[in-house]
Amino acid sequence: MSRPSTPAPVAETVEETAAGWFARRRSGQMTVAELRDFEAWLDRDLEHRAAFEHVEDLWRASAMMRADPEVMALRDAAKRAHPLIRPRRLVAAAAAVAAVVGGWAAIDAGLVPGLGGGEQAFATGVGQTATVTLRDGSKVTLDTDTRLRTRESGRRRQVWLDHGQAFFRVAHDPSRPFVVAAGGKTVTAVGTAFDVRLDGRRLEVTLVQGKVRVEAPGESGLVRNAGSVRSTDMTPGSQLVAAPDRGWKVARVDTDKAVGWMAGQLTFVRRPIGEVAAELNRYSEKKIVIRDPAVAAQPITGGFATGDVRGFVEAVQNYDLAQVAGDSDTEVELAAR
Repeated sequence: MSRPSTPAPVAETVEETAAGWFARRRSGQMTVAELRDFEAWLDRDLEHRAAFEHVEDLWRASAMMRADPEVMALRDAAKRAHPLIRPRRLVAAAAAVAAVVGGWAAIDAGLVPGLGGGEQAFATGVGQTATVTLRDGSKVTLDTDTRLRTRESGRRRQVWLDHGQAFFRVAHDPSRPFVVAAGGKTVTAVGTAFDVRLDGRRLEVTLVQGKVRVEAPGESGLVRNAGSVRSTDMTPGSQLVAAPDRGWKVARVDTDKAVGWMAGQLTFVRRPIGEVAAELNRYSEKKIVIRDPAVAAQPITGGFATGDVRGFVEAVQNYDLAQVAGDSDTEVELAAR
């Protein structure tokens, strides 16, 4: 009787390798050595980079779908219709989806008292994220601790971002521009996808798709001057940062990282620990406190779930970058080892 032959191992495709690197990077467990290997793999062949960017595009699209209220409504309807059907092959996928959408909050929305004109306000609390569909069909995803107001007129669609961060997927309507006012500046679009973040007087605008124009009355021009108005047109893959003490700066960015919060994930590459802690603090009632400037300045690379204070603290300790000096219900303090 002949012995069955052992099948030869099948070589991994470029797409499979790209997906593996993507999953590893998002896991938050990538080591410095792995990061170097990943960057070397990207630079080795243009096909590698194209495959990885394709995986990123697919993930971004799926993140937007998970955030869509219509998708969530269909999911809930399916659960009500078939509460006992749980095919084994779907359990892992369901768990992954639940991990992403489970923390999405019911949004606080309603007419703003005393404003009239059908103006609406939407808000999320700390650690909450939610998506709303505006009357024109545009979709807005609010990040943690965010408040915005909307009003439609016959000539334009107006949004005011009072504080926080929001991702806009604008319904195409050339006859009525979609205008977001934030920090004394305006971001104007017709049909596009972009992210706006306002921290105090610091504004970030990240363009994922389409075109937007950012303007600020009363400021000197960056790209073009029209009287006393500063104005610049942005292209996809760019980010504008406007701060009172630094002026305006436009640079190319990884848009997947910039809008990773929509999928509940924050990714950092050699960023100071203090900066990473401050970002995670936005999503958590329990705050990370670092009083030692030397500890705060140390760089760290990794991916963390939004608000995952425990995971971040464990990573910092595992990398021997700091130790826990105090831990209470409201804060955890990191200090030098």
